[in-house]
Amino acid sequence: MIVTTRACAASLALLALAWAAPATAETFFVDPALPTYVPDTAKPSNSAPYVNADGAIRIGGAAHAKFAVERANALYAKTHPGIKLVDISAGAETAIPNLTYNRILVGSMGRPIKLLEAAGFKSAFGSEPIEIKVANAANDTSQKLATSLAVYVHRDNPLTQLTTKQVAQMLTIGNDGGDFSRWGQLGLTGEWTKRLIHPLGTPQYSGFGTWMMANRLGGRPYSTRYEEYASTDELLKRLSSEPGGITVAAIGRETDKIKQVAVSESANGPFIKGTPAEIQANSYPYRRYLYFYARREANGKIDAVAADYLKLLLSKEGQEIFAGQANGYIPLSADDAAIERAKLDQ
Repeated sequence: MIVTTRACAASLALLALAWAAPATAETFFVDPALPTYVPDTAKPSNSAPYVNADGAIRIGGAAHAKFAVERANALYAKTHPGIKLVDISAGAETAIPNLTYNRILVGSMGRPIKLLEAAGFKSAFGSEPIEIKVANAANDTSQKLATSLAVYVHRDNPLTQLTTKQVAQMLTIGNDGGDFSRWGQLGLTGEWTKRLIHPLGTPQYSGFGTWMMANRLGGRPYSTRYEEYASTDELLKRLSSEPGGITVAAIGRETDKIKQVAVSESANGPFIKGTPAEIQANSYPYRRYLYFYARREANGKIDAVAADYLKLLLSKEGQEIFAGQANGYIPLSADDAAIERAKLDQ
């Protein structure tokens, strides 16, 4: 029998504390307006392909989501007696193939699904998977988590702030209002007036590149001077030796050679650098997310067990899991979580 009383809520809170990071670890704000998780009675069919021979439900996808997945699995099992879950996460690239053939209940990724992945899924199954944002991306790269992005220039560059439109005008061509090729066009003077802007970045179809093209660059072609690097480390190393360079890369990577520039959607500001509070308030332009994907059934609805699991992640208890990982994924606001929960009820 599934318990849904106050005793259940108390046990959830105790279990969340047991899994939490040490008291000395830095944690993030959890919106008190988030709803308490109320377990559903949905159970998977023993013949469901995502169920192991021993009855365990498989969860897969990005390995960097392991902290949250293990704790969410424990909470789900605690509130669903007799249900077992197992994490088989082996990388974001495995999420959609496994989900396509129903080998996992849900799949996690630190980036949105790529066009080719979506096309392959739809070809095999008839519809695209449902996408749920379960947390904001991290601001720290030391744990190899998916991160939000930041705009960087060389330390010698006197520039301190940019609009997102100006960033696009430097990285791409065909922009409304023209393209920028020299730093003087952005108001810099002296030796910077005629210095060429040297745009640097990741390939267009990388995780960062796909996100930038879809969300910030309008699908426009890169500048002919755009120089590509496969990894953030390579990219920022190149920027450190190029005073005229600019790039958009993982947040939290300032050094003595490169600096982050404050950004704004508007020329009137505010110009910000993406603190956790700014990200949770949905005010930072280069905010990204941790995603979970699930299949739609033949009737167009999401699998009931998958919906229940995702509602756990989007609850107060689920967001406390993310907050418990030091320098980890940043919890959603109650308003953002409500938007994602509504997708599960469609």
